[in-house]
Amino acid sequence: MIYIYKKMDIGYNRKTGIASMVEYLRETDQMGLATKIRGMTFKKYIKSNTIENAIDYGFSPLDCLTENITWATLRRAFSVESIMKFGMTFDIATKIGLEPSHFGGDEGYDIIKRMKATPKELHDFIDTIHKLKQTKWSPAVTKEAGFTFEQLIGMGGNAETFHPMEQWTIKNMELEFQPTGEEWLQAGFDAKCTEDGKWEEQHYRKFIAPETANVLPPMLQEANKKLISKDYILKFDANKILSGKI
Repeated sequence: MIYIYKKMDIGYNRKTGIASMVEYLRETDQMGLATKIRGMTFKKYIKSNTIENAIDYGFSPLDCLTENITWATLRRAFSVESIMKFGMTFDIATKIGLEPSHFGGDEGYDIIKRMKATPKELHDFIDTIHKLKQTKWSPAVTKEAGFTFEQLIGMGGNAETFHPMEQWTIKNMELEFQPTGEEWLQAGFDAKCTEDGKWEEQHYRKFIAPETANVLPPMLQEANKKLISKDYILKFDANKILSGKI
């Protein structure tokens, strides 16, 4: 312990000294000594102190993992803003229990960005349409988060699962993602999707029908390929005849 005091610049006050020594212990993998230096655990500290000031005693979001402090525990005691000032990251927040239902809709997306969530972290975490629904994100924010319509289909997005989601109208999806005719059909948006009144017929006719009208059914596509192939052979034979090569 004497060695640590000699090696560390403990600063001009006790808080600075403690924070500096704990940082040194963290860097040298000696965190087992941190509680003795602080004089308390993180759990004990947050029972009677604000989380923003925890940094002064060398605490960090990593201590939430070390002491098994959940996101729910933090939220019962502190505001999201206070937790952000403590330096919480998306990676640690999800490991201690942050769920898509905690995201807070479109307004909460700014918090997610401040947590320094990378597109890969977001896409790995929100990997089903059910989880996306829990975020209460609009199509605009979902696109901003880097999702494509093709990804949404792969996550289980379709005419049935999109319908209960707020703001997920045909018009909004078209404006943000501009799905191709093939993608609309893969998601189940064919002429029958308006029959039960779930989807607005006017929007279907305006945004989807013009795209899907250019998509040929698989059987017709195959027939067309054969016709094109035969046509090519006929033209090839005709050219050979005209050139006198046969």
